Amino acid sequence: MPSFAICPGLTMDTLELRHADDLFQLTDRNRGYLRRWLPWLDSIRVVEDTRGFIRTTLAQSRDNHGFQAAIVSRGRLVGVIGHHKIDWRNRATAIGYWLCEGFQGQG
Repeated sequence: MPSFAICPGLTMDTLELRHADDLFQLTDRNRGYLRRWLPWLDSIRVVEDTRGFIRTTLAQSRDNHGFQAAIVSRGRLVGVIGHHKIDWRNRATAIGYWLCEGFQGQG
């Protein structure tokens, strides 16, 4: 899924290494806001940590065990959504998402 239009100006794009710099900057700028929901946030200290996360999610997707997508508003990354782990035997998954503080409350 390279890109999926949600509505005009809003897409979900497969999370790829090209998103690493923007994703790191977004999480870094929103640390104070996101920390209460994202316990892993403080383990992301430099952009290379974000690249490692993206590599893990790409392997997860390749192995059909999960999927992560960038939430993009008018060309700007504003959050992430995905299946953290897919349990095919029990047909279950956990879906999670987060949005930057400035994109909250828009419907």
